Amino acid sequence: MAVKSGAEAMLGRAVDAGEVAGVVALAADGDGVVYQGAFGKREIAKEPDMTLDTVFWIASMTKAVTSVAAMQLVEQGRLHLDEAMGSRFTELASPQVLEGFDAEGAPRLRPAGRTMTLRHLLTHTAGFTYDIWHADTGRYMAHAGIPGIIECRNVTLGTPLAFDPGER
Repeated sequence: MAVKSGAEAMLGRAVDAGEVAGVVALAADGDGVVYQGAFGKREIAKEPDMTLDTVFWIASMTKAVTSVAAMQLVEQGRLHLDEAMGSRFTELASPQVLEGFDAEGAPRLRPAGRTMTLRHLLTHTAGFTYDIWHADTGRYMAHAGIPGIIECRNVTLGTPLAFDPGER
């Protein structure tokens, strides 16, 4: 198969040239998988080899995949851009907005002024911030003992918003 030989040659060359330690690739069409392959090591000059089931930390690259999947569900009528996300995710049903801290250092919270929608989530206007870029969010998380987003724990969904959904 031309796809297989071309892909294997290109990916194998990248590993051999040291451009990447290793790579896992998959290509599919409407009928299913047309190519899959794993090359190189999980870490340069170390074991183990890459395998088809190697897990990768892809962080924010999931946003593109998630947004495409969400929009496909919108096209199918299974989701709606302006529906309340709290009806689907209880963690998003009653978000709080962090307004600051009182003189004793306790957080001042208030209910969000509007409902959070899929549109807000997809356009990054839901009010969520990262602790590394928003000092008050970091301060709140330290106060509440909430781990950083990098730990990928659902408890971070309980972090208050920095602004009302749709505000900015």
